[in-house]
Amino acid sequence: MSETKIQSYASDAVANEDSGSRRSRPTPKSTPAAPKAAAGSRRKHASSGTAQPPRKKQKTTKKAPLNAVPDTVLAVFMFGSGENGELGLGPKVTASKRPKPNPHLDAKDSSALHIVRLACGGMHTVALTADNRLVTWGVNDNDALGRPTNWEGKLRDADAGSDNDDAELNPRESTPTEVSTENIPGATKFVDVAAGDSCSFAVTDTGLVYGWGTFRNSEGKESFGYTAGGALIKRQPVPMLIPGLLRVTQLVCGANHALALDAAGTVWAWGCGQQNQFGRRLFGRHQESLRPRPVPVCRSGARLIASGEYHCFAVGQRRDDVWGWGLNSFGQTGDATSAGGDSALLPYPVKIPALCGQGVAVMAGGAHHSVAITADGQVYTWGRMDGGQLGIKFTDQQLGDDTVVRRDERDKPRICLQPTPVPQIGEAVHAACGTDHTIFVAKDGRAWATGFGSEGQLGLGSDDDVDVAQLIQGKAVKDRKLTWAGAGGQFSSVAGPAA
Repeated sequence: MSETKIQSYASDAVANEDSGSRRSRPTPKSTPAAPKAAAGSRRKHASSGTAQPPRKKQKTTKKAPLNAVPDTVLAVFMFGSGENGELGLGPKVTASKRPKPNPHLDAKDSSALHIVRLACGGMHTVALTADNRLVTWGVNDNDALGRPTNWEGKLRDADAGSDNDDAELNPRESTPTEVSTENIPGATKFVDVAAGDSCSFAVTDTGLVYGWGTFRNSEGKESFGYTAGGALIKRQPVPMLIPGLLRVTQLVCGANHALALDAAGTVWAWGCGQQNQFGRRLFGRHQESLRPRPVPVCRSGARLIASGEYHCFAVGQRRDDVWGWGLNSFGQTGDATSAGGDSALLPYPVKIPALCGQGVAVMAGGAHHSVAITADGQVYTWGRMDGGQLGIKFTDQQLGDDTVVRRDERDKPRICLQPTPVPQIGEAVHAACGTDHTIFVAKDGRAWATGFGSEGQLGLGSDDDVDVAQLIQGKAVKDRKLTWAGAGGQFSSVAGPAA
C-alpha cells in the first residue's frame, strides 16, 4: 500500500470495521507475409520497367509483451504479528520480532514456492511465483485470499496466550497456498501483484488486471464490482477480470481503493473514494466508484503512481511534477496548507513543490505519513511524526520552524509539513509504509525501520517504538543483499535475490 495497515488510532480512524472482523483496525498483429511470386513470373516494377527477382517470404515476428515477466527468485523474510497467519510461517508461528525466513518460500527447496513478486495488504500478502502461480496467506475474512479457507480445527485465541498452546492457526490461512486460476485463460502470464486491506490484484504481461476480495466504506458496506449482467458483487471470492482496464503497467492499492497506470500514462482509480482518493468529486451512488475512471492528473501522462491508505500520488512523465490528493489530516499528501484538520481532504491533485523536478523514483504511504526516494537515492518523509513514523532526528532549528513542523495543542511536534531528508539511511532503493511504521531498503542491501513497533513489525528484536530509523539486524539477513520491503498493519517483510 501501498501497503496498508492496521493500528489502533481510534480518534484518527477513517474507516470503521465490521464487528465480526479479526482486524485490529479499524493489465499487434504480426507483419503479414508478402505474397510469393508465381513460378516463372517476372513481375515488372511499375515505374522502371526493370524485371524484378521473385520476392522472398518475409518472416513474421511476435512483438514483445507490454510488461516483462519477472524471473529473479527472492529470499523472503517475515516479521511482526502473525496471530492471524499474516506471516505465512505455518499454523504454529504467531510472531517474530526479527526477520524470519519463510520455509514455504525457500528458493533452495525444489518443493517450495519460489517467489518473484509480493505485496503486503492490511493483514494478508499476495505473491507471484516463478512458475506463474498466484499465492496468498493471512486473513481471509473478506475473501482477500481469493480461495476457500474453511477449517474445522481448533482456532488459537489471540488473547489466551500460553493457556491455549494446544490450538493452532488455520493452516489454510497461515500457510502460503496457490489461488485457483481456472477461470483465467491458460496462456495468461502474470507480472505483478498488489494488495489492500481486503482486496488483491494481479497484472498480466499484456496489461490486463484480475482482482478479488472487497472494498469497504466508512460504514462497513462491502462492494467490489459488477457481474456481466450488472448485478453488484459485494465480495469476489476468486479472481475476476477487472473490466475497463487495458495495457496497465503499474497497479497499487490503498486500504480500500486501487490505482492503475496504463501505457499511455493515464491514471485510473476505483473502489471506495470517500476521502477523495479518485482526485475528483463523487456524485450519485457509491457503487459508481467501482468502475475504474481516469484521475485528472498529469496532463502529459504519468510515469509513476503510489498510494497510502487514503491518499494518492502520481509523478508526471515530462515535467517530473509530483502530485498528491486524498486524505490530508496530517499533511500526508504533501500539501501543508490544509494539514492539521481531522477531515482535511484534497479533492483534486495538488503539486508537491519540494519534490517536483527531483526525479522521484519510489513513493509509498501509510495511514498518515509518506515517503519518497529520488533516482539518486535521496530519502524524504513527511506527514505524521508523533509516533516516529518518519525516522528523522529533527534538529532544534527544524522543530522551531513552523513551516516545517506543526505542533498540537499541547505544543508537541505533530506534523512534518515538508518532505524532509532522512540522512542516516544513505542512498536508498526502496521503502514501504505500514499504518504507522516505515521500512527503508538502502543501496547497500541493508534495511532500516522506524515508527510503531508494538507487535515486532520493525524487525528490531523488541516491541518498542522507534523515533529515529534503526538498522534491522539478525542472523537471517546479516549477509543478505535486500532490494524490497513490504509493510502491513502489524507485520512487515523484506526480500532480496535468493542467489
